[in-house]
Amino acid sequence: MNQHHDVPAARRRRRKAAFALIGAAGLLAAGAAAIAACGASDYDVGADYPDAGAWGGGDASGSSPECFSSSECPVGWTCSEFGFCVPPPDPGPDGGTPPPPPETEYDLSAPVSSRRFVWVAMTEKDAVAKIDGETLEVASIKVGESPEVLVTLPGTDTAVVLDHVNGAAAVVRPAVGNQLVDLEPTLPNLNRLSASPDGLHAVAWFDLNKAIADAGSLDAVEDIGSFQDVTVIGLDPAGPRTVDLTVGFRPREVEFDATGARAYVITDDGVSVIDLGQVFDQGPVIIPPVPVTSDPFADASGLEVDVVAGGDLALVREPGEAWLRAVRLTGPAAGTAWEIDLPGVPSDLELSPDGAHAYAVLREAHQLAVLDVPGDVVDPAGVEYVDLSDATSGSLSLTADGHRGVLYTNAFLDERLTVIDLDQPGYPHRTFPLQKSVRAVGLSPDGSKLMVLHARAPGDPGSATTFEEFVDRSFGYSVVDVATGFAKLQLTLVDPGNFAFAGSRPRAYVVLDGGDAEGALAACQEIELDTGVVRTILLGSPPAAVGVLPATDKVFVSQRHPLGRVSFIDIDSGQVRTLTGFDLNSQIID
Repeated sequence: MNQHHDVPAARRRRRKAAFALIGAAGLLAAGAAAIAACGASDYDVGADYPDAGAWGGGDASGSSPECFSSSECPVGWTCSEFGFCVPPPDPGPDGGTPPPPPETEYDLSAPVSSRRFVWVAMTEKDAVAKIDGETLEVASIKVGESPEVLVTLPGTDTAVVLDHVNGAAAVVRPAVGNQLVDLEPTLPNLNRLSASPDGLHAVAWFDLNKAIADAGSLDAVEDIGSFQDVTVIGLDPAGPRTVDLTVGFRPREVEFDATGARAYVITDDGVSVIDLGQVFDQGPVIIPPVPVTSDPFADASGLEVDVVAGGDLALVREPGEAWLRAVRLTGPAAGTAWEIDLPGVPSDLELSPDGAHAYAVLREAHQLAVLDVPGDVVDPAGVEYVDLSDATSGSLSLTADGHRGVLYTNAFLDERLTVIDLDQPGYPHRTFPLQKSVRAVGLSPDGSKLMVLHARAPGDPGSATTFEEFVDRSFGYSVVDVATGFAKLQLTLVDPGNFAFAGSRPRAYVVLDGGDAEGALAACQEIELDTGVVRTILLGSPPAAVGVLPATDKVFVSQRHPLGRVSFIDIDSGQVRTLTGFDLNSQIID
C-alpha cells in the first residue's frame, strides 16, 4: 500500500480507477423505478477521442498534466498525490540525482458486499433505497438527515449509513415484511466507515483527502470533521451502541486484526489501537498512538504502515530507506521497534491475507524479500530473497488467497508483468509481454486471469505516426491468461474505470465513463474470460460503479442520474434491466 492519491471530483469520477473483485458496495447516488431495456452494441474505435490533443486533462505543453502514475508523466517527473505531473526538484548548486519515482497503488480490495441487495443513499430524500437484485423490488427506508456514507457488513445484507447533518449512524437490517432501523449518535461530519471482518463493529472517521476529492478542491470542502476523533459503532444484533474516542492526529486508514477483536487507526503520528471488546465498558477515552518512527516527534505521514493479521505487530516502510521497521503494538512491550535490514530500498510492501508472510519488493535491487511472520520479523536470518533480474518489479498485487502474485511497475513505461507462485518452493515466476505499459492490475478470484489497466503515453492517438505510437497513446485494458501468458488488448475511447470479476462465471465487467457532456460515451463492457470476446452494453447515464451480487448471479452498474439509476446484467443470459427513480416505486414497469 504505497502511494494513494485522490484527484478532484470532476476528474475523479470520470477517470479515477477503483476496483472490485466481488460484491456490492453501498452506492452514493440520489434517488428507483422504471425498468427499461438497455441497448447493446459495439462502438467505432475510430471515432474522435474526447481528450484529443491533450495529455490527460492538461495541455500537452503545459507544466501540470493529469496522471494516475508516474509512468504517464515526462521522464524524470513524478505523479503527485493530487494526480498532477510535477517536475523533479532543483538539484541545487551541488547537483545530485533525484530519487526514482514512487510506485502508485490503487485500492484493489473488494467492496464490503451485500449478498442480495444494492443499497443506495438518497441524500435529498433522507432515506436509503434497498434494491433486491433478484426481483428488482425497491424499498425506500427513512434514515437520518442527508445520508451520504454507506457500507454493508461483510457476509450480510445489513447496511450502516451516516447522517451527514446531525451526526448519527442508522443500522438497517432486512427482515421479513419490514426493515429494522436503529439510529445511534456519532460525531458530526464523518465521511468514512470501516467495518470489521466479523461485521460486529464499524469505525466512523473523517478523511480529509476524501473530502477534497469529493468536493473538487480544499476550498470547496464545506464541512470538516475532527482530525483526531472517531466514533466506534457496536453492531450487536440486540441493538447498536456508539462511543466517541480520541486517537492520533489525522487518521488515514483503519485496519482490523483477523478476528475483528481490535481496530487500528493509522494516523500521521502512529497507530491508535482500539480494543473493541472493552471499548464500550470503558466509555469515552483517549487512545494515544503507538509511535512507528524512531523519533517520536518525527512526521509519520509519508510512511506505509501495515498491521499483521495477528494484530500484535506493524511493519513500516519508509521511502528511501533500505529496511523495514517492525513495531510492537500490544502488551507491555508496545512501542518497541527494530529495523530489518534489506539489500535494497523496498518500493512496495504487502502482507499475505492469512498473515503468514510479508513481501517487500526491492525494485532497484531486482529482488523480492519474503518474510515469515512473525519468525523472520523477530529473527531476520531466515528472510528469503527471490532473484527478479529477469523480471519486472516495483509493485505487487496478490490473489485473495495469497497463493499467487503479480509484479509490475507503474513508475516507468514498462510493457511487461511477472506472475509469481508464492506457494511453490523456489517461488517460480514467469514474465509476460504486453502491448502497453501498466497502471494497475487486478486478479480474478481464482488467480487464473488478470485484468490490466494500462497507462497512457503522452499525446493524441489521432496524430500518431506509427501503429505502436497509436496504441501507446490510447486508453485501454488487457485480460491476461496466467496459464499461457496470452493477453487480449482492448483499446477504449475513454479511460476504463471500475471493473469486477464474476466469481461464479468466467466473466469480467469494465465501465467506460466519458463524462457528463451530452453524447459522451457511457457503457459497460462484458469480457468473456473463456473466449476473450468483448461485448459493449450502452448505458443511459454515465457509470459510477460496478459490482456483483453473489446471491443472485447479477451484475449491477450504478449511474449518475438526477433520479438515481442502476442497471442489472444477468450473468447467464446477458439480459439488462434498468431501474430509474428510486422513490417512485409504484411506477416500476417491466
